[in-house]
Formats: sequence, C-alpha cells, structure tokens
Amino acid sequence: MSLSLHPKIAVVFLGGFLALSAQFLADDACCKNGACEKAAPEIPFGLTGDWGGFRSTLREHGYELSATYTSELFANLKGGQKRSAVFDGLLKLSLDVNLEKAAGLPGATFRLSGLYPHGTSGTLHNVGDASVYSNIDSYDSYRLVDFWVEQKLLEGKISLKVGQMRVDDEFGVTDSAAAFINSSFGAPTPPATPMPTGIYPTAALGIRLRFEPLEGLYGMAGIYDGNPSPGDLKDPSTGLTGNAARHGTDWALHKSEGTLTTGEIGYQRLTGSYPGAVRLGVLHHSDDFMDNAGGANHGSSTSTYYVLDQTLWQKSPDSKEGLSAFLRGTFAPQASSIIDQSTQAGFVFTGLATTEDKVGLAYARSHFSPNQAGNPGREAISELFYQLPVTPYLRVQPDFQYISHPGGTTVNNNAWVVGIRAILEF
Repeated sequence: MSLSLHPKIAVVFLGGFLALSAQFLADDACCKNGACEKAAPEIPFGLTGDWGGFRSTLREHGYELSATYTSELFANLKGGQKRSAVFDGLLKLSLDVNLEKAAGLPGATFRLSGLYPHGTSGTLHNVGDASVYSNIDSYDSYRLVDFWVEQKLLEGKISLKVGQMRVDDEFGVTDSAAAFINSSFGAPTPPATPMPTGIYPTAALGIRLRFEPLEGLYGMAGIYDGNPSPGDLKDPSTGLTGNAARHGTDWALHKSEGTLTTGEIGYQRLTGSYPGAVRLGVLHHSDDFMDNAGGANHGSSTSTYYVLDQTLWQKSPDSKEGLSAFLRGTFAPQASSIIDQSTQAGFVFTGLATTEDKVGLAYARSHFSPNQAGNPGREAISELFYQLPVTPYLRVQPDFQYISHPGGTTVNNNAWVVGIRAILEF
C-alpha cells in the first residue's frame, strides 16, 4: 500500500491533532478517577482564544471572525482502483457582520468566507466512485465562497439574500446527516449532476427570498448564475469545462449558460420536544442538456427532492442527546441526467459516551440513467462513523465506508474505505 500526501507537512498537523486528542482524553479519565482535580480550561472562541479580549470587542460591535481546519487521512483497503492512502485538508475562514450593531441597519447581516481545499483525491486515484467519498475532496485552490447581504423583515418572517452564496447551504438540507463524510449525504445528487450548481466548493451569484407565514411553515425561492465556475463545472450542452479561474471570482453572467431556479416548501421545528422537518424542493436549469442516447439536446432540466428529518428519541426536551433519523430522495430526467434517482437514509445517536459525541450509520443508493457510455447501473454506499468532541475546539471522527459498484460499473471491485478526520476550530 502506498501513501500519497499533499502537502507532506499535513501529516504533522494530523499527528498533532491525534496526539492532542489522546492527551485530553487521558486528562479527562485521570480527573474522573480522582487522581487529579485540574479541569481543562474553557475556551469560548476556539484554540486561539479571545486574543486578549480583541475578539470580544469585535463581537460587541457586530463582527465575528472564525477559522476552521479539517484534516483527514483515508485509505482504500480493498477493491476500487488501487490500495492506497491519501491526505486531504480544508481551511475555512469566515467573517460575519451584524449590520445592526456595525452600521445601524436592523435585521441586516453580511457574510464573507473563503476556502482552501488541498490534498489528493482518493476518489480519482484510488476508488473511482461517483459519489465522492470525502465531502472536502476538491481541486486545490484558494476560493471566495460567501459574499452576500441578507435583510430580514417582519421579525424574521421574510428575508432577502443577495450576492454570492452556496445553494446547498439552504436547499435540500438534512440536519441529521450533517456529520457524515460521504458527499452523497450533502447536496441532493441528481441536482448536483449534471446541473452546474453553486455547491461546495463553488458558490453562485444569485438572489434568494424566504418567507415564513406561520411558525415553522416556510417557503424559499432563488435564482442563480447558470454556471458559477466554468473552470470546474461542465457545460451541460457540450460536456466541456472552460478556462475560467477556479477561485470563485468568475462573476460574468452569460445568457448562453442559462439560469438555475430553485424552490422549496417545508415545515420544521428546530427546538423543543422531538424536532424535525419535512421539505419538498425543485431545481430547474434553463440551459441545454445533452441527450444520453445521442439525440437532440434538451432545452432544460428539472430535478425534484424530498427530505424527512426527525428526532425519534430525546433524553429531555431541548436536549441534544437522543436518536434522529433522516430519509431523502431525489429524481431527475433519465434522458439528460447522469443519475436519475438517489436515496439516502440513516440514523444518528448523540450522547453515547459524552453529551455531544455522535455515532452514525447511513446508506445511500444512486441509480445511473440508462444509455450512458459504459452502461453504468447503480452505486451504493454504507457509512459508519463516530465523532468525539475532545475539547470545545477539537473533534475527531473515525469513519468507515463500504462502496458497492464504484462508479456504477463492475470494472472496479467493491471498495473498503477507512479513515479518520480531525476538525479544529481556531
């Protein structure tokens, strides 16, 4: 088994995270056994603390700075394309501004964020799966992501967001699935392919309106750039990518790229006893889409999805500890889509050993549209993880995935992928 790293120093980061994890676990066990009385200091902002009170001062004036670094080491133990291990990392920097505090604009907020994904793609080099088994796997580049202003009216019942934003931050969300690592549990699959959509790691210029006439009952609609990153996302009418820079700053709006229109209605209860949500959504892209059988291009493409997300058991009302479940299905036209149906379902239990640790088990199945080259059939993923918050700013997550028919074909054997992720908040 070979080890492919980018950059090599990333191993030092990961090793440091794991060593730090072991130290805090040992300290915690020591104190529980009565051998020591010293408790870990509470750090309200992250690893770097309050910067001598500077971050608290910024917060009082409406400014919130945050940084998160995610590192992971994953190995393909069996099947796929080859047995090998790879490193991936993701640095995220964010600035959130409460414009009421900062500029006297009630109900207004501003967000600016950027990403630096880096590492080696285990999907491309080792497994060959269509799902992309790591949700931070991306082309190495510095990227501007969020650059938007949101205005809320009528005590938050109406909100309007304008600027550059990610579609998957708000549409098709499954809260219970957030900790899973396989990309199948992120953005709804058929809308993600082949629609050039503003989802991780890209974002799209657009405008989004949300209204909530009754508590919990809401509707959302958005219009976005038809191809926010031609250097990353294929033109659905040609199957080719362009020469645009991969830095999230391609703000040209071309009529030839069409537009993406989204809509979602739902009911959600986020607090109290047994929170849950039901969501129904649609994504319509106005660009031309190639026919899988080689026929005439299709003038547009429409995908739909549903989401069921429900807490099944709670230790007490408003408690994070309990068992939740999710089910999501997506549908897209067979004639012009890579994947025409997908289903994701799973369970997450919070509070196994601590009040905030999580253990999750989920299954995803994607059915490939017929008449494609290679005659792909289906791809299925089973994922099991355990996430431990070692400190207020560090989480460690061992993860196992079994990928059946990677890429939807029988060319590659079923893959056994195992790894560990560390998430550090600064």
